[in-house]
Amino acid sequence: MSAAPPTKPELLAPAGDEEAMRAAVVNGADAVYFGLSNFNARHRAANFTLEDLPHVMAYLHGHNVRGYVTLNTLIFSDELADAARFITAAAAAGVDALIVQDLGVARLIKRIAPTLPVHGSTQMTLTEPRGIAFVQSLGVERVILARELSVSDIDAIAREAVLPVEVFVHGALCISYSGQCLTSESIGGRSANRGQCAQACRLPYDLIVDGEHRDMGDRAYLLSPQDLAGHDQIGELTGRGVVSFKIEGRLKSAHYVAATTQAYRAAIDAAIAHRPFTLSTQARNDLQQSFSRGFTPGFLDGINHQSLVPARFPKSRGLRVGTVTGRTERGLLMQMSDAKADPLRPGDGVVFDEGHPEQDEQGGRVFEVRPRTAAIAEIIFGHGDVNLAAVAAGALVWKTDDPRMRRRLEQSFSRDTVAHREPLAVRVEAVFGAPLRITLTDAAGRSASATGDAPLELAKKHPLTVALLREQLNRLGDTPFELGEVTLTDDTGEAIEASPVMAPKSVLNDLRRRAVEALLAQRAGTKCHGIADPDALQHMREEIGSCTAGDVDAARLYVMARSIEQLDAVLDWSPPDSLARPAMVYVDFEDVKRYREAVGRARAAAMPIAVATTRIIKPHEEGLLRHIADCGPDGVLARNLAALAFYREGFAGRLFADYSMNVANELTAQVLRDAGVARMTPSYDLNWTQMAAMFARFPASMFEAVIHQHMPMFHMEHCVFAATLSNGKDHRDCGRPCDRHKVDLRDRVGEAHPLIADVGCRNTVYNARAQSAAEYVPKMLGMGLRHFRVELLRDDVDQTHAVLDRYAGVIAGREDPRRARLSLRVLNQLGVTRGTMEFD
Repeated sequence: MSAAPPTKPELLAPAGDEEAMRAAVVNGADAVYFGLSNFNARHRAANFTLEDLPHVMAYLHGHNVRGYVTLNTLIFSDELADAARFITAAAAAGVDALIVQDLGVARLIKRIAPTLPVHGSTQMTLTEPRGIAFVQSLGVERVILARELSVSDIDAIAREAVLPVEVFVHGALCISYSGQCLTSESIGGRSANRGQCAQACRLPYDLIVDGEHRDMGDRAYLLSPQDLAGHDQIGELTGRGVVSFKIEGRLKSAHYVAATTQAYRAAIDAAIAHRPFTLSTQARNDLQQSFSRGFTPGFLDGINHQSLVPARFPKSRGLRVGTVTGRTERGLLMQMSDAKADPLRPGDGVVFDEGHPEQDEQGGRVFEVRPRTAAIAEIIFGHGDVNLAAVAAGALVWKTDDPRMRRRLEQSFSRDTVAHREPLAVRVEAVFGAPLRITLTDAAGRSASATGDAPLELAKKHPLTVALLREQLNRLGDTPFELGEVTLTDDTGEAIEASPVMAPKSVLNDLRRRAVEALLAQRAGTKCHGIADPDALQHMREEIGSCTAGDVDAARLYVMARSIEQLDAVLDWSPPDSLARPAMVYVDFEDVKRYREAVGRARAAAMPIAVATTRIIKPHEEGLLRHIADCGPDGVLARNLAALAFYREGFAGRLFADYSMNVANELTAQVLRDAGVARMTPSYDLNWTQMAAMFARFPASMFEAVIHQHMPMFHMEHCVFAATLSNGKDHRDCGRPCDRHKVDLRDRVGEAHPLIADVGCRNTVYNARAQSAAEYVPKMLGMGLRHFRVELLRDDVDQTHAVLDRYAGVIAGREDPRRARLSLRVLNQLGVTRGTMEFD
């Protein structure tokens, strides 16, 4: 069995290495999550190995701390055998839960080790109750909600959800929804869904409005949010049914882990005791100093597009201590932010921030601090350490390192202590003429006994009492226990305060030690999970093979239109040389009120039509799904689990699953087929070799490959339109600049990436360059794939017709794929690449 689930809100801390794990444990974490060297979303962390796992879990359980292992990446078909071995080893080591992204892997875990708990990762993009109910059907027992939810959203979910919910409360915020960011994959073949995020959101971007560069002053990092700090929301969230509060940071230092664990331990303890909580000045400074890009409650207090992304800097700054007011011969004059705090000392590291993204940023170690007035100090540096002439008046001064703080935090985890001791109930049977017997019972009801070797004799001076027993049995310092209730019984089994017998202290100590050892051995044995089916992967693959593949017929073309004008262009398109018309047109409009009109136009043109859902559905947004059904399309392209669950209930049309469902292996494909999906799009994380491996193990005729598109890179709750072109906090007061302006984000190499808003005011940044899989179409056809999609973005009528001409010819075998791709490079002024397909 696993460790018992928390009966009070859990503090869940990160650990990227052994030192960080110790910092979490001794500073009061109830549970720790960590990754192994593969299959985890923090590939750059030091991590642990599979061989380390038994030792790590023994350490955690020996300190009454739960251990959750991350398996929170997409798993490709050829990796499933390794994943199965990973799962088996985790079960044997007594892991308390696996944190999982891949839907098929969640099902695999339950087939291999049914008692091993599965927690649905935030990478599953769970934002409402229907999706949570869906993953429960796969064996998930807890869900980690998306970070883009407010307290009221979380409350609505917790009241309806069938599973306990876990919430991030501190750490770095991704600008994109977790599990939905394809930027690193699109630009460099490094997938965030595989733990290899390139952090493109932390780079500077120019704002291009209607084709013209918009000067944003010192705001260059338009996609780099501040860090989440939700300590003030802990009390409210505790009352809303959240079972676990999670700290982000497996790439952070042990000092960061110690500081955050201390702060949130205090906040949670206050909430449990119904006490008001205010973060102390020292704790606040420690949080800022250990790692901070500036703090925000994120989305917990609701959407505020003006505060989430200040856009001045993308990396940790530490603690702001002042502003430069002038220079001296050996240093700089600084107006201190808080004269009483005296925050700057010799040995501290500082950096000077002038607010320019391309500045020659100066910084170094402070040699001396000389007060000039109550609020002004002179900062002196070693000779040549800082180019003082490069620091202008008005520059902000940030303390980036504080050795005193580091030493203080290091002291907190320098000794191996048990922060959470488990009470032991002790029963002592003391009967004259019989051996002394001690029974220990832990909080989970496990018991262990030890019996003396000799019969007890009557006491001449010191009879055995409960007080004496408490004194001798309380010596549990090197164990995970503390003494709870002590009961002394006589020969009738009745509780007594004193017995006439004598029990030597040496005997009591020996019996205590033996009983504790037996109980610890028993605890260790019960934490392992049995293996129900060691060949589960093979059996699941055999079950897939026994399913019918469906009809395999002629290749078909499908088209995604993003406006009524593009829809009309598709409907009016006359294929050359009698090539087939599109088998279906998808529509994905920002203005969903035009879907009914779109359905009518497609019906009049005798072309089947499907409507795409938004990527995200939050509580109270189910009306968007209902509206699509009411328009009566022939099908729905579901982009999230909420839509998948919703349209299974009575929708008359066909159900398709888009790329955002992250189908990366045959087990996940089978999950969607079992859910009634007629056709699905492979994950964009797959290159050709990985995609071919999946096609070889699952009917290829059930897949629809996107062969032309601008890759959707960032998909975010944050609205760049509102943040940069208005003063509004959200859709209620932003004035909807998205309706009036065409916006692009230009990166450092000059590529202008289109920014598009959806009906929920969520933004998607698309890759400036279209990508083409034209050269892979013959291979796909050879493997049995028959469904091919072309996605339009800002194409006009002529561009739409030219693109469709080329791909129709490639699919029909009448046009050379390479020549078609090269001709498309001419059609698109920014060019066409082979995109993610070429990273194999």
